[in-house]
Amino acid sequence: MFTNRTVIRESNERIVLNTIAQKGPHSRALLSDTIGLNKATISDIVKKLIAQKLINEVGIGESTNLGGRKPIMLELNAKAGFSVSVDIGYNYIDVMAQRLDGTAYKRELFPFIVIKRETIIQEISDILDVFLSSLPKSPFGIVGILIAIHGVVLDNQIQFTPAYDLAGLDFSSALHEQFACPVYLENEANLLAVSDHTKEESYANLVSISIHSGIGSGVILNNELYTGINGYAGEIGHMQIVTENGRPCPCGASGCLECYASEKNILDTYQTRTGNKNALVTDLCRAFTEKEEEAMAVINDMVRYLATGIQNLTALYNPEIIFINSEISRLIPDFTKQIESRLTSFTSKNIAIKESHLGEEAILYGAGYLIIQRFLAS
Repeated sequence: MFTNRTVIRESNERIVLNTIAQKGPHSRALLSDTIGLNKATISDIVKKLIAQKLINEVGIGESTNLGGRKPIMLELNAKAGFSVSVDIGYNYIDVMAQRLDGTAYKRELFPFIVIKRETIIQEISDILDVFLSSLPKSPFGIVGILIAIHGVVLDNQIQFTPAYDLAGLDFSSALHEQFACPVYLENEANLLAVSDHTKEESYANLVSISIHSGIGSGVILNNELYTGINGYAGEIGHMQIVTENGRPCPCGASGCLECYASEKNILDTYQTRTGNKNALVTDLCRAFTEKEEEAMAVINDMVRYLATGIQNLTALYNPEIIFINSEISRLIPDFTKQIESRLTSFTSKNIAIKESHLGEEAILYGAGYLIIQRFLAS
């Protein structure tokens, strides 16, 4: 069998770059010890990566116990490019640019937008055109754009969107042609799970639940994102929890969890019961803390339904921990504890329910992480 030396060389370069990116500053000697390549090979690769402006020499490290010259440390050049994340919610568009080390550079939220199939691609294009023009120049420019979709995504194509009609729209081709960089699409709950796993690497198995217009969950099994054969894994919002006379769901079934416990449905219920059609989630949560009867009733219903769904979820995936991300869970401090107290099955025993990391920006950070990882591996 013949070995392609070019492929091996490129593979070694990716390994060196990812080691520096993921584990922080390394000397040439430490890279040699960590990766197992000889020092001459490491030196050649480092020279090339510096020339490409992907890494920098950043300072002097500590010498070993044996003495000798102090090593020069190498660090990822975070300013070499930007990842761009776009979260399309049911009534908003959220955009963030991150440096290659994952730090946020700029974010813009466009609230109260009506998402229309006929205009959304052009709208995203216009927003990005202005947003990207404000970023400083860098060696690699925009290394990727990732669109977070509140629905099912498979092989970079939108399969199903319950809150808006975007199924089948080809964002990737249209935006790639305009911005000349890779364009990815991913389910927003999967991005949430990636974000939480990045912050909590000690958990090899976790579930992150995203509660907005609908309810979805991202599943990490054995440190890998699990999406199932058709991308449907984690669609907890379409778990049937009311079997008789259930509310109709856009998925085609009835009695689904998100018809009773999504933020949108909870807020709609509160507005109907109080007659306040202008009430926001913040108003609902404030009323709950003030022990207003209607607010307490709808939040308690939400907790009860979520506990039912989560108890089923623990039986399916047996995670170590479950994270919840929603505006309501952020505004009501003991929200996750209320859910946890209602979990009675042995399948949910000792499984902690916690607030998701990074709050309302978590989806954007998860998208940025995937873009950067794909760029460094390319």
